[in-house]
Amino acid sequence: MELNLSILRHLIKEEINQTITEQGRVDPAEAAQSLATLLARLQGAGLNIDSIFNDAKQIVARSAGSQPPANRKEKKWSDADHDHQEEIAQGIEKENPGISKEKKMAFAGAQVNREKRKRNK
Repeated sequence: MELNLSILRHLIKEEINQTITEQGRVDPAEAAQSLATLLARLQGAGLNIDSIFNDAKQIVARSAGSQPPANRKEKKWSDADHDHQEEIAQGIEKENPGISKEKKMAFAGAQVNREKRKRNK
């Protein structure tokens, strides 16, 4: 797979989202370490990290305060969906006792959304 700007943006977003999700709150020192690790991996792949970092900063600046895409509607969940999310989260907790609540609920929420999409096809 060839690394391009689109893939790099996706990797950076994914790394930042993972850091935020895992911790619930962002510790600046850990966030900096996580970003430094990612940049080091990219530099090791022979890429110009200064250019990548500047592009990433511009993306963040453009997206700060931006609205969700117009083609995305706010999804409403029923009480049954919330109950199902709780059931899935409890199952995840049994399999992985040390998992954070934020991560557990994010996984469960994604599962509920996948199931809803399948039902609505």
